[in-house]
Amino acid sequence: MAILNRDLRASDGDREQAVALLKEHYAEGRLAEHELSWRSDAAYRAVGLRDLRLLTSDLPAAPTPRRRAPVLPLAVLALALAAWLVMVPPEVTVALLLIFSVLAVLAVFLLAPLWIPVVLGVVAYRLIRARSAQPQRHHRSAVI
Repeated sequence: MAILNRDLRASDGDREQAVALLKEHYAEGRLAEHELSWRSDAAYRAVGLRDLRLLTSDLPAAPTPRRRAPVLPLAVLALALAAWLVMVPPEVTVALLLIFSVLAVLAVFLLAPLWIPVVLGVVAYRLIRARSAQPQRHHRSAVI
């Protein structure tokens, strides 16, 4: 049997991670209590990673988190905008918008010698990190 075809042994952390995933799916309603019980027992008895994958293979990789949209920041922003429009004359608002627009355009063009190399450096760094994070595949034909 080739070394690469063997099942890797599961660690205690792998078992705990599998049980935590099962508990999340139980909380989502995908597993009944008795299913959670026997799958958790089987996960704690699992020897290899293949055994753990079989216990969770019929479940999604991770439950979808249910997040609510933040209401308070939007309400505060709407209230501030309404207060601005009521208290400040329209001429001042238009003048400020024009001034900030001109400053933004000037900043983009005048600071281009600074921000373009920074952006290119960040992109290169992320590409190098992504390439080094990929697992190295060694092709061995060793047989035990």
